[in-house]
Amino acid sequence: MYGETEDELNKNLEAPIKRGEEMARKLITEMGCSREVAKDLAVLTLYDVAILIDDSDSMIYEERGARKNTLIQFVDHITEICSMANESGLLAMRFMNGRRGKKNWTGKSQEYLNNHSYGGLTRIGTALKEKILDLFAIGNPNQRKPLLVLIITDGAVEGERPGHLKKVIRDCVNEREGAGKGFDAVKFQFSRIGNDPGAAKLLEDLGEDRDIGEYVDVLPVEFYLERQLEDKWFILPKILLGAILPNWDRLDDYNCTEVTDCLADKGRDSGESDYQDCWED
Repeated sequence: MYGETEDELNKNLEAPIKRGEEMARKLITEMGCSREVAKDLAVLTLYDVAILIDDSDSMIYEERGARKNTLIQFVDHITEICSMANESGLLAMRFMNGRRGKKNWTGKSQEYLNNHSYGGLTRIGTALKEKILDLFAIGNPNQRKPLLVLIITDGAVEGERPGHLKKVIRDCVNEREGAGKGFDAVKFQFSRIGNDPGAAKLLEDLGEDRDIGEYVDVLPVEFYLERQLEDKWFILPKILLGAILPNWDRLDDYNCTEVTDCLADKGRDSGESDYQDCWED
């Protein structure tokens, strides 16, 4: 996607490499990130990042509102890193039910997410296609960067036929390859907020799927996002790099229970005209 000849690669990668060096330096000297992790996170200068958020009512009513608080922390941490990787920050932040969203997001999310109207079903496949992929990937001849899509949910899929989510992912990967963008043009990462067993089963099934597993990374269900955000240099690289870099994907094979215990001790919009109407900024 960045070119085929050496001259094309040198020209197109010059700016991302320079920004990546600056990003790594800031992560190390100002934010307490290790050198090894900072170097890995710098690869995000080569990617666009979009977030799809489950805004069903359980996000605010279950666990006494703790899920929404975790969501706010999650979005802010991701935005902070992505704003170092790309001046425009997050390419997009969209909701599974809410019609509008944000593009080129670089700010703090608490006020925005607190004022959002929550309610509806967890139609992940439908929302993923209509609100992210149809806008930024599928059929887009101008896709200039690989796209990393972060999907955050607190429940199992509802309101769409079984297998639809996997079909959406598979069809997207195949379409991008057919368009000459490559199988790696879009990668997907799924994380769970809260303790819903249906959400855990969803992530387990996606992680073990032989058909799409190569393009999908999931946060292991043993990882409690609420706790592990306390140690952001452990969990955020897993979320941001697990679908991109093999060494972070393999983190799934580690003893997640020991890690969790350790950390616990520390305390429908499709089409161009609709596209112009689906943003609040």
